[in-house]
Amino acid sequence: MAKLPEAKQFVGLHARHMGFSPSFIDDVLSRIVSMDGDGRGSWVCEWSQKAAQAEQRNDHLSAANLYNLARFPAADSPAKRHAGEACTASFSRWMKEAGIGQRRLARVGEQGLTFLFSPAKRRDTPLVILMGGIVSLKEQWGGFLKLGRKLGAAVAIADFPGMGENPLRYDRSAAALYGAIMATVSYECDVSRTLIVAPSFGGYLAAVHGLRDPRIRGIVTIGAPLSAFFRDEEAKASMPSITRFALSVALSCPQEDVNDALSTLALSEAELKGIGVPLHYVAALEDEIIPASEWEEAKSLVPDFHLHAFHDVHGAPNHLTETRLIILSLLLQHTGRAMFSRFIKQILRLRLRFAGRRLHHS
Repeated sequence: MAKLPEAKQFVGLHARHMGFSPSFIDDVLSRIVSMDGDGRGSWVCEWSQKAAQAEQRNDHLSAANLYNLARFPAADSPAKRHAGEACTASFSRWMKEAGIGQRRLARVGEQGLTFLFSPAKRRDTPLVILMGGIVSLKEQWGGFLKLGRKLGAAVAIADFPGMGENPLRYDRSAAALYGAIMATVSYECDVSRTLIVAPSFGGYLAAVHGLRDPRIRGIVTIGAPLSAFFRDEEAKASMPSITRFALSVALSCPQEDVNDALSTLALSEAELKGIGVPLHYVAALEDEIIPASEWEEAKSLVPDFHLHAFHDVHGAPNHLTETRLIILSLLLQHTGRAMFSRFIKQILRLRLRFAGRRLHHS
């Protein structure tokens, strides 16, 4: 099981991404004394109580997000599995009330994969596929369902392998989920123009699929392992316990076997050179999980590599707004709104200038 101090530290990124205030997050975390169990003071109980209160206010989106946090980092107990199911139910109610988004089923071999989908108004619009990292559910990214319609894109959102409603095991074969989603919605949008947004370990699967599917027009990721991390024994040995625990769930192996399982995933030099689509990589210069050698190697080998680097830790939690602006500019570019994309990039540059920060990019 993940250590409580680490869990409290890591969950802040996701809770802030969901829009919860630092004071609210700190208040909940101050009452949590254990990652285990389901009584008062336990992780799942304290977050679930806040979720139930949101349900009583008919604030289904907040309830879904809070249940999401209650099953963090993975649904490894009956109480956390219940929280995950409650997250799905609350988000489905929100989608129904908002009149946007649907639950769809894709087939990956013999496995059924449920994903969220928002069709565009026109069938000739491009597709955007999103997948979160190892500790977040697809519902956390639900805001993109509404954004996609505004930008003129169909949007599909899937869970990371082993999490939520994704029954797949995290390995190279799991990259097939992207093609399965595209096949499912191919009559409702132009899947020949597909952009993938996949932070962290999900970005690896996007790169794997991008090697063999010419319909992928671009990949956007944040701190993704591609090759160097998988080969770096020191980096794997020093990863936070919460990351190791979540990976053991996704890899379907004991925590002591995680390092060996990861070693089989590294992309070769030839494969990195074979990524033929633009790869936008948001890097954290003080990343405690992914070593700098990851993006340094990718920059030298991937033909169309674009680095956006911040002085931050994994996931760039202190640069959420800047990361969102980068993603928004790329979404606008993907949907043919180049002028608006340039405008967003200018806003990003001005924001960084006035904040006294520097964006390292190439």
